[in-house]
Amino acid sequence: MAKRIRARGMNAALAGGEAGVGEMNPARSPLRPKQFGVALAAAVVGGSLGMFTYHAVSATTTAYTGQVTPTQTYYLNFAANGTVLALDIKPGQHVKKGQVLATQDGDVAQAQLSAAQAAATADAAVVAADQDPQATQSAAAADALSVTQAQAAVSAAQNALTVQQGAAQGTVSTQNSAVTSAQNTYQADETRYTADCSSTATSTTSAAATEAAAPDNAASSSTTAPDVGASSGATSDAGAGSANSTASAKSSPNAKATTPATSTTTSSAAEAVQQEEYCSNLQSTINRDATTVSSDQAELSNVQSSVQLQGERDSADLTSSQDVLTAAQTRQSAATAPVTPAVIDQAKADLATAQAQVATDQQALTNTRIIAPSDGVVAATAGAVGDVVGPDGVHGFQGPSEESGTNSNSGSGFELFVPQTSGGGSTSSQNTYMPLITLYTSPYTVVAQVPETDMSAVHDGVSASLDITALNTTINGTVENTELDPVNSSSTTTYYDVTLSLAANNAQLMAGMSVQVTIG
Repeated sequence: MAKRIRARGMNAALAGGEAGVGEMNPARSPLRPKQFGVALAAAVVGGSLGMFTYHAVSATTTAYTGQVTPTQTYYLNFAANGTVLALDIKPGQHVKKGQVLATQDGDVAQAQLSAAQAAATADAAVVAADQDPQATQSAAAADALSVTQAQAAVSAAQNALTVQQGAAQGTVSTQNSAVTSAQNTYQADETRYTADCSSTATSTTSAAATEAAAPDNAASSSTTAPDVGASSGATSDAGAGSANSTASAKSSPNAKATTPATSTTTSSAAEAVQQEEYCSNLQSTINRDATTVSSDQAELSNVQSSVQLQGERDSADLTSSQDVLTAAQTRQSAATAPVTPAVIDQAKADLATAQAQVATDQQALTNTRIIAPSDGVVAATAGAVGDVVGPDGVHGFQGPSEESGTNSNSGSGFELFVPQTSGGGSTSSQNTYMPLITLYTSPYTVVAQVPETDMSAVHDGVSASLDITALNTTINGTVENTELDPVNSSSTTTYYDVTLSLAANNAQLMAGMSVQVTIG
């Protein structure tokens, strides 16, 4: 520490080497290099700790709940109603694009195509004849024969359709009667159950059994004393025992009352048991009646569909025969009628219309097969060979114990011939439809819902960690895209769907598996 010097007066100060008057402190000496280095090191360490803390806080991540989803989901049905002839796939099977998955009865479509082709051929012949009219006697005779044959074919087709309609009406009427009979039986059994097994009837039977049990107990206690007396009398000698027994029987009226009381109690208990068994059997009968009603209704629907399909076949045959007849008559008329440019133009227009119909019917015949639109795996199938399936999908029927409301995959996806549902979202045994084939395409992706507060850190290409809960494994992923349309909003937070691709496709992955997603 520097020494303090007290100076008095200017001269004394000058003499003492001080520059002022009074008590003075000497100036501080500058920091030494060692002290400066320590201070600088402390500043560097403090700054580093601050930066580390900032990065640790900013690097904190949140895990979001996600789900494994296919790239695309296809719900595949036939374009028109028809009977399934072949279902060549099963759930879990991998298929290739263009592979035939199912085949439908194509008789109607084939008949319509044949009719359209015949009409197009006839129209082409008319155009050729109009453009080069050279009618000969042999050609005229051939045209007349064609008309006669076509008329016979029309008559045969008309008769077949008439017969089919009559048979169809009888078949449907018979099945309607079966449904009505089953419903009447069901209602009658329910009425019997209500009358015989209601809570009032059951309680009355129970009370009767309880009342019958009371005198039975009293009779048992009353008959005990005479029995004891008879036994003691019997120990003396046989004659005395007989006399005592006779006296006891005469003196105790309860002895004679024992048998009727016991009989009444037993009868009441037996009636109660019989009533319980009767009601249980009747309830089982009602359940069987309900199953019969549901089964008969399903059979009625199948009969109506089959009858309709057969009618369509016969109608198509009739239409085909009529088209052939019309073409033959037109060709016969054209061979003898004067040909004008207008006639030729009309014949060409008819030919173009017929050719367009051929193309339409060819597409309808193609639609009797379901072709895989992409490589993928079959997720589910509904129905079986012999079912009537159309654009609505497979019509399901419920038994009496089945709960209403089924869920086919309600996730988003491309639907070919979308199944129709009843208004209000409710389902019943008469309007439950399921897609015939559900197809998932690969590779699988993960969709996570991210709250709006974290969306600033989510961008395409950002890396992510995907923890597959069921497989107890972690796969690296990358943000692929973000759906800008909010998918879930609460009173305070909005969520968005974020799709992530997987760096490696695990063979054990299945659609719907839960995933914990950490982004960034």
